[in-house]
Amino acid sequence: MDQRCCAYSFLKETSRQCDYEVATDELASLIGQAVHCVKHQPELLKLCELVYHANGSIRGKLAIRPEDFRWLDQLYVKLTQENGELKQFVLPTGCAGACALHGLRSRCKAVLRIAYAIDREEKSVPPILLDFWNLLSNVFFQMALKENRLEGVAEIPFVSRSYNVG
Repeated sequence: MDQRCCAYSFLKETSRQCDYEVATDELASLIGQAVHCVKHQPELLKLCELVYHANGSIRGKLAIRPEDFRWLDQLYVKLTQENGELKQFVLPTGCAGACALHGLRSRCKAVLRIAYAIDREEKSVPPILLDFWNLLSNVFFQMALKENRLEGVAEIPFVSRSYNVG
């Protein structure tokens, strides 16, 4: 078979699992790119590796282990303690590193939505994987806050006209 045909075989796939794998590959690539503009987050390469482990964890063997999740949870707690309590919504702006991290946070939510859709349709997503994507999104948000704080960039509050948040 022509190698070009094999290279595009994923386009013929109908399962949303392929969409999930493409989205997680994109996220891992964006983390790799973020490493070059994020100055204060040495954990990014480990997060990139975990995202690739999560990539095959629906179609293949679950590769996100409980100890990976515990490590991620501990990172979230540490970042949250360092950043202090946030009392309002903020715009996803700031220094270049924080903006890259906000983009990663948003992509995590997109991956999570795909994983939820697969779980609804096929009942094949391990619960730890859904929790992983949700927590990873929160970690990227806390990383963005830390990046701005350490770069001396103030957060810009956002007040929604759509929701009463008090």
